[in-house]
Amino acid sequence: MDHFYDKSNAVESLDRIIAERVAIASSLQMYSMDSETTEKYSLSISREDGDVASRLTQCNEETGETEEATVALQGIVSYINLPPFESKSSRSDGLKRLAHIRQTVTLTGLSSTHFQQIVDNCRRSYSMFSRYTPNTKLLPAPEFIGKYSEGRDDAEHVTITASN
Repeated sequence: MDHFYDKSNAVESLDRIIAERVAIASSLQMYSMDSETTEKYSLSISREDGDVASRLTQCNEETGETEEATVALQGIVSYINLPPFESKSSRSDGLKRLAHIRQTVTLTGLSSTHFQQIVDNCRRSYSMFSRYTPNTKLLPAPEFIGKYSEGRDDAEHVTITASN
């Protein structure tokens, strides 16, 4: 972001967008993840034999089956690294290369109060998952919740990074 970026307008817009989406959303929103939401969507953390990681699951009301839950969150994209890759590579070492390709998206809220609530809920979710996932399989919290420095005025803003 440069000196032409209207940060205060971006923060106001983000807070408004988060509030609007939470109010009309029929799906899970990280902003409103609390014990009531956990009950409303029948959420639980599960790990089956052979699974590498724990999963956030919910009960499908129509079928009664357990399925993986998806949680939405809003923010301002501050960094992306989305290298293109194909599922099959023409190179003989393609499978090895695919194992090391990483895609990353980082969101910030530029000190938005609504985004801070999302970050706090991410920390609580991390704490819940840490009880069910072996330490070697769970990324340390600082790897997905970090700080973004603007540079020109050294203001720091909390970020959330999703990476594979």
